[in-house]
Amino acid sequence: MLNIRVATQDDVADIAEIHEICWRHAYGFMPEEVLSNRDRSYRFHQWQRWFDEDRPNKNEALFVFEDNNKPVGFCMCKPNDDDMLIGAKGELHALYVLPEYRTFGVSYLAISTLSKYLVERGLAPLCCWAFQENKIWRWYERLGFKRMIARNRRINNVDVPEFGMVHFEPNKLIELTERQLHRAN
Repeated sequence: MLNIRVATQDDVADIAEIHEICWRHAYGFMPEEVLSNRDRSYRFHQWQRWFDEDRPNKNEALFVFEDNNKPVGFCMCKPNDDDMLIGAKGELHALYVLPEYRTFGVSYLAISTLSKYLVERGLAPLCCWAFQENKIWRWYERLGFKRMIARNRRINNVDVPEFGMVHFEPNKLIELTERQLHRAN
């Protein structure tokens, strides 16, 4: 099982590299003009800006997965700012782990960590977005998320279909992910 910790500004280059690699790996169905626009430089500036804007003090959290003190993944949550998912207060925004480090428990650790963070701040119910061609949305449904909306996200003038999902019982989600983590250990 990987270690998880709060990310620091020193992690930005590693997070940018992981983000680029994982986007290409997970979203190969997207047009090249979308993938090439989300390169390491783009991601570096995205995450550097996140720290520069002091996003942790705006109820946002960024965590890094480590293997022997080497970052191999990250996850992030924030308050929901999308009016289309009515009632959702917190968003599980990102979860990316290098392919060779994906194990049974890593995703559960991320969901548990992010959910606890948001619930402790009164940011529940929880939501997430999943591209329709990325079948991860089925796993979210098994965790209890409900598909609430289907829409297109516009990225580089390309429409990419996605689902907006909400979990209305985050404490049950935390219990479920904790049980799965216990089984993984």
